[in-house]
Amino acid sequence: MSDATTGRAVPGGTVSVTSGPNANLSSSTDASGSYSIAGLLAGSIGLHATAPAYDAADQTLSVQTDARVDFALRPVVVSNPQCDASLWNHVHDVKRLEVLKPCQTVTGVIATHHSSDDGDIDMELAVDPPFANLLNDGNISKLNGHLQIEAVCQAPIHPDVPDAFRACKDFTDSVPIPAIGTRVQVTGHYVLDQDHGWTEIHPISVLTVAR
Repeated sequence: MSDATTGRAVPGGTVSVTSGPNANLSSSTDASGSYSIAGLLAGSIGLHATAPAYDAADQTLSVQTDARVDFALRPVVVSNPQCDASLWNHVHDVKRLEVLKPCQTVTGVIATHHSSDDGDIDMELAVDPPFANLLNDGNISKLNGHLQIEAVCQAPIHPDVPDAFRACKDFTDSVPIPAIGTRVQVTGHYVLDQDHGWTEIHPISVLTVAR
């Protein structure tokens, strides 16, 4: 199983037999995008391939002997909510952030979250394969291959971060903070945190639970 746009392998996908004498058998793709369904009976079968953040695909074939069936899945075209430029006023010490793209939408699964001394809620997002290009070496080595995403002005501020008091004065953000393991779609500024060397969505403008 591969990405129809980039040709990269798609791990964590599922190929299921939907019809014929082998209906209900299935297999998951490994890190190389490979899968195997053993013990198939001869006959016509339908295959259905799915993976998070990709459109599903179907194929029909006649099984007589060992066969290889490749799926090239197309990434889901996500809606692109508008970024709220006014949130930039509530980011402290903006000099540390280099804007790489003023508005970026990404999907993935919440891996961790915690409050930060600057009043933000810091989360790590295990991005879906179509968005792996948003990660840099810092994300790989320091964040377990995750993308940092931050909701501003939602937690107590520590006195050691005085500029955060200015940034969050009379403002509390309303971006929801999902439970770990929740699949989400996130839109916001895509930036390089020059202090830490990793990329982020910061601040988050819109966060919704994704399918």
